[in-house]
Amino acid sequence: MTVSTDSAAATRLAARVENAQKIYGVGDAAVHALAGLSVEFERGHFTAIMGPSGSGKSTLLHCVAGLDELTSGAVYIGDTELGSLNDRQLTLLRREKVGFIFQAFNLIPTLSAAENITLP
Repeated sequence: MTVSTDSAAATRLAARVENAQKIYGVGDAAVHALAGLSVEFERGHFTAIMGPSGSGKSTLLHCVAGLDELTSGAVYIGDTELGSLNDRQLTLLRREKVGFIFQAFNLIPTLSAAENITLP
């Protein structure tokens, strides 16, 4: 697990993204969903991510939550760099530190709310 050396930023920020690149596909078919994005999310603040369809909003959220990996760049939750975590560590971090409000329900209907949130 990699820990940031900037403790002031880690204390002030819930999450941050540094020079994020996310590319789907290769060659002429490559889609640059995130191209050099850097952003900080301060603790205790409400953040709305808005933009037109295809602008990278969902990709950004998936990468910040550790649900998808960046092609390059770094994502931190507090002082933890997500790229240094294995699958089990990511699951535990998401369980303890990450929450979303979805536009549509993304739950498994045959499971309870508690069972849904404890899925890996």
